[in-house]
Amino acid sequence: MGNAVEEAEARAAAPVGARQRDAFISYSQSKNAPLAKQLQRGLERLAVSRFRPMRMNVFRDVTSLPANHDLWLSIQRELARSRYLILLASPEAAASPWVAREVEYWLRERDTEHLLIAVASGEIVWDDGAGDFDWQKTTSLPPNLAGHFTAAPLWVDLREIGERSHHSMRYPPFRAAVATLASPLHGRPKEELEHDDFRQLRFVKRLSWSGVALLVALLVLAVYGFFDAGRQREEALSQARTSASQALAARSGQLLGTSPNQAAQYALYADETRSTPESRRALAQAVAAAPYARRRLRADADSVTDMEGVSRPADTDVVLSADGTTAAYRSVFDEDRVVRLYDVRSARQSGVVGAEGTPRALSRDGRVLAMEVYLNRVQLWDTRTGRLLCTMAAGHTENLPHVAHGLHAFALSPDGRWVAASHYTPEGEAFAVVWRASDGREITRLPVSDGRVGLGFSADGSRMTLVDRDRQEVRRFRTDSARWEAARSLPGVPGSTAEALRYSEVLLFDGARKALTRSSKGAEVWDLEQHRRIAVRSLGPYEDMTVADDKGTFLVGGKDGTVRLYDAALRPGTTLGRLARPASTIAMSADGTQVVVASYGGELNLFTTGVRRGQHVTLDEEEFAFGDLTPDGRMAVRRTEGRTEFWDPGTGRRLGAIPYANLSVNPEDTAYTLSGDKRYVGMQSVEVLDTEGRFDIWDLRTGRRTDCGAAIGEPSIDLIRPGVFFLPGDRYVVGEWNGAVELLDTRTCTRGTVTEDPGRLALSGDRRTLVLLNGDGVDTWRWDGDHAFEHVAHTTLPDLARPVGMSVDHEGEQVAVSDLESHVYVIRLDSGKRVRATGYLPNATRDVAFSRDGRLVFQGFMTESTRGVRVLDAGSGDQLDLWTTDTPARAVQPNEGMQVVPGPADDILTLGPDHRVVRRTVGVEAWHDLLCGLVSQPLPAGERDRYLKGLDVAEPCR
Repeated sequence: MGNAVEEAEARAAAPVGARQRDAFISYSQSKNAPLAKQLQRGLERLAVSRFRPMRMNVFRDVTSLPANHDLWLSIQRELARSRYLILLASPEAAASPWVAREVEYWLRERDTEHLLIAVASGEIVWDDGAGDFDWQKTTSLPPNLAGHFTAAPLWVDLREIGERSHHSMRYPPFRAAVATLASPLHGRPKEELEHDDFRQLRFVKRLSWSGVALLVALLVLAVYGFFDAGRQREEALSQARTSASQALAARSGQLLGTSPNQAAQYALYADETRSTPESRRALAQAVAAAPYARRRLRADADSVTDMEGVSRPADTDVVLSADGTTAAYRSVFDEDRVVRLYDVRSARQSGVVGAEGTPRALSRDGRVLAMEVYLNRVQLWDTRTGRLLCTMAAGHTENLPHVAHGLHAFALSPDGRWVAASHYTPEGEAFAVVWRASDGREITRLPVSDGRVGLGFSADGSRMTLVDRDRQEVRRFRTDSARWEAARSLPGVPGSTAEALRYSEVLLFDGARKALTRSSKGAEVWDLEQHRRIAVRSLGPYEDMTVADDKGTFLVGGKDGTVRLYDAALRPGTTLGRLARPASTIAMSADGTQVVVASYGGELNLFTTGVRRGQHVTLDEEEFAFGDLTPDGRMAVRRTEGRTEFWDPGTGRRLGAIPYANLSVNPEDTAYTLSGDKRYVGMQSVEVLDTEGRFDIWDLRTGRRTDCGAAIGEPSIDLIRPGVFFLPGDRYVVGEWNGAVELLDTRTCTRGTVTEDPGRLALSGDRRTLVLLNGDGVDTWRWDGDHAFEHVAHTTLPDLARPVGMSVDHEGEQVAVSDLESHVYVIRLDSGKRVRATGYLPNATRDVAFSRDGRLVFQGFMTESTRGVRVLDAGSGDQLDLWTTDTPARAVQPNEGMQVVPGPADDILTLGPDHRVVRRTVGVEAWHDLLCGLVSQPLPAGERDRYLKGLDVAEPCR
């Protein structure tokens, strides 16, 4: 009761019209006073001219409190006036009763969206499973924050800054942290604030220099000004490009959740304007945000005004074969007015059919195309040759009362042998007709209550099912005997509606054993075998709907352009993507994995219902365990009792096998290497309880051991498996044997010493740069192309680094080292320059791999429930994105981590607890090409002027 009275008095005592404060800093005075002081100054001076008053009003109790006998009442008044609370987190702050009271007041009176966290010391750990902080590991936060966050909040890490006491705004990491906190206070992107602050600082420096130069000599100043003007123009242009790139990247991030295609477009322009860590983050996030989009085959029309009629928009029609391999497309926006055929697997046009009409169906294998042709005619075309097979007429092609309706219900048997359709007569009667496709002969004709019936064939084409909603009955036609079975009642099924035909239809699926009846407002699913309704759902405004025949998954195209999946019970599921205009027609393969969507503007998109962050590498359906990929990614190794098999992840083919495998061998004591011609494999292993091991070379064609091998000493206990590698030409093998790095000549079976220093080895992708990690740091050796290595560089690691993993990029220019704290150090081997990528990972992760272009680093990670890949920027160390893997069907074992190794071409390979090798396309250029396949059109003129006015930026997908 007393606290409530005090809070009411604090609000009442706040001066009317008093200036609102922008932020209130809550901290421990005993520990973090210097850091809080500089943080306050930085927030108030960021992006403000040195000659103008401060715009930010930040409260810090030592300097801002008036003389008052009631300290807590004064603090409550300042909290009530503040828009944001900045918690300077540390173990001392977590134990401070004043900090706890300030946080408690804020949580009671305000919300967590206006609570910002800056970590000065200690630890903060988020538990995804519990949806809260891990309070057993978190030491920097007061306990009363427990349960107030529903998702992991973003906090600013000041720990390294605090340890080094670099509290100056001239120190880039501190200025970046201040800008991150100031961004919500100003309501502006962080990049704009940093740009404005840099511009103000540069202005002051330039003004001071100009004054000094003027005193020295006017002539010198004039000459300097002449040359400096050009430099400034280049610098200003460079800064403008950087700022524009960062702004485009920020806009891409805003569109990720609502329009992945537009997000991809802005990300492409951001990287084209200037490649920055922000633009690379935008590319990575755009790839991850559009995991279901495969390809945009046709772009949306600029305008549809001239094509739209009074009662209906312009038509674009698309159908898809049941096996998901072939799509047929026709649109009024296509000047050629032909039907275009597309190979879905390659996402390329495969042919053209010169037919006038509307595509209605494809046979299961995509070889026969059924077209509806004016008036009430059906044509069958061979999609391989483009040849007309036959023409079928409904029998009434003149004086029709429903000319615009055409053939309503339509079905083509999976084998392409039978065709069924419903139509109207001049007298207004409706019939269902079945034709034989081989000669176009009409087999049967049955009166129906309305043309809006349901028609569908069984999987083998032996029967055709008809659902008459108005008569509430189901009838089946036997194609082999050309006989109709007796009608069966289907009570309760909704009748035809008076609305547009496209909203009043029946879709049959599951071999015509189930049916979906739909209207413009909703849909019902019926079991035709048991004569009962399975599900009913109100769908809201939508344009088109289809169903996967085998799987019973429904696909709905909304009026807002969204394409969304629904399950068999009509419950909404995954949103595959969004089109510029509503979907005119949509189609889905029988297994529900492939989707084609056409819009009223002529746009044609391919989607997949499986996430495209990775493609499963099928290695004869064999399972592989963590560690079975070799570090260079050239082999997957599978050991069984007495036998070891080797597979090529690049081609999916088996390379060969050897009649040796000791399943009791520790994987960390085993190493393999593949020759360049893929004929020989080198195997290094140590038997259990033995003090020595062996390296042998095996011929994969014969499965026999060659005569050349080497005895190796007792291996050192290490977290990394030993390194052994074939060199270019396959004559030499380098490895760490007998406490030294040695070179084995496979022709003479003699060995020479590269260095007496033992350590962990890694080889570049081109097999010419050898990196040795030892206690002193990283040593780099270059292969001379003949018979020897030359030592070229030595680079030290930080004292606190405890390496557990290492990888060299393809060209041998950089090395990435992971340590026990999950940090990744990226080192330039020529200059020794290094950057550190930080970011909390729950468990130490060993594997790291570069993209082929060397601009990205990928690190596997694991938690109690998930495995995935962390995407890092090799140049800045920034974390660009986190890619989680699909949840495995089986329980995850504690030792099943995420292995990440280089892959063929622009790929990396991952192997996780699902025991599958997955190939993932990575790299800036590879992402550029992938996203250009989704959205290749240029940025709209208005948006280009907004972001790129005055800059010469080419179209990224030209």
